[in-house]
Amino acid sequence: MELHGSGHSMHNVDMEIVMYSRETELDSAALGHYLTAIGVDFRTRQVDRDPAARSEWERLDGRVTPVLVIDRTSIVHGLDRTRVDQLLGLVGC
Repeated sequence: MELHGSGHSMHNVDMEIVMYSRETELDSAALGHYLTAIGVDFRTRQVDRDPAARSEWERLDGRVTPVLVIDRTSIVHGLDRTRVDQLLGLVGC
């Protein structure tokens, strides 16, 4: 598991954010870069390297990466920046 960010969110997002991804998958890399660029702290779980992460991901979706889990309740499947922004409160719903 990798932790990304500075520990200080640029947008005052005080949420637990976990991204399930594959190491070489382009959408996972793009979402990770996007979250970092907007100053959001998140953890990465590599489903192709970590059996525990793969099991968690399979329970959530098991079909696509990335899967973003926000505060253990909201789930974003794939690279959907608009939905991410909505759930983080960065734009209106």
